[in-house]
Amino acid sequence: MIAMVEDALLAAIAVSCWIGCIGMLRMRDPNQALHYLSFPAAVAAVLLPFAFLCLSGWSLATLKATLIALFLLASNAVVTHATARAFRVRAIGHWEPRKGDAVEFVREKRPQ
Repeated sequence: MIAMVEDALLAAIAVSCWIGCIGMLRMRDPNQALHYLSFPAAVAAVLLPFAFLCLSGWSLATLKATLIALFLLASNAVVTHATARAFRVRAIGHWEPRKGDAVEFVREKRPQ
């Protein structure tokens, strides 16, 4: 029974990674493709320690997988932001929004 749960967890990890890869390939813009990286990073990071738990119980490998999962979950937003910032700098040459940029942030005026 435990082996079936372990196999199901590993299959869910593999499927989430494939969904992320297919989603990245389908997007036309690198910034849009970044959204599909969060799914495998979050799902695989959470399910992998449970797979280790089924495989070897509470062991050093389970502890290491849990610590790695926590690190991945904590750093996921920071790495995604830095990557999006690098894409913008490469595309337009700077980070700050300026008048005349191809991509400009527009603030809507609120009715008073």
